[in-house]
Amino acid sequence: MMTSVKKNVLLGLVMVGVAGVSYAAGAAKGKAPVNIPAGELTWEALGPGMPLQMAKLWGDRAKGEYAMLLKLPAGFEAGMHAHTLDYHAVAVQGTWVHTNEGDTNPPKELAPGSYVMQPGKAMHNDVCKGKVDCIIFVHQHGKGDFIPAKAPAGEKAAAPAKK
Repeated sequence: MMTSVKKNVLLGLVMVGVAGVSYAAGAAKGKAPVNIPAGELTWEALGPGMPLQMAKLWGDRAKGEYAMLLKLPAGFEAGMHAHTLDYHAVAVQGTWVHTNEGDTNPPKELAPGSYVMQPGKAMHNDVCKGKVDCIIFVHQHGKGDFIPAKAPAGEKAAAPAKK
């Protein structure tokens, strides 16, 4: 019986040792820090034919969790739309007006530093008010998408408006 206890203790110590070595090896590799000045961000079209641009910060919008800076041209209106998943956003530049379908309150102008949590599948609209492009930090815990509002029968769905 004592031999069995010694074997279990020895096995436990070996497992702890392997876990410690593995942790140390992983910590030694670590992740490289990232520092990108605003002027060196890479901006690309959010989608074909869209006036919106994005600068990827981390992750992959087409595959899963990601964060990006989203640039809306001055005067741009997205039209009513939704996204499958919740997102969190912070205004960085410009005057952003984010409205939710059914909200009867007057729209709020969101200056830099303003925060929005948009629930998934909830229709909303985004407008960049004024003469300065809006830049918005966006983070989603899954793939990003754009679901335009369905128009009543006989009407075309509202397309994002260019202004």
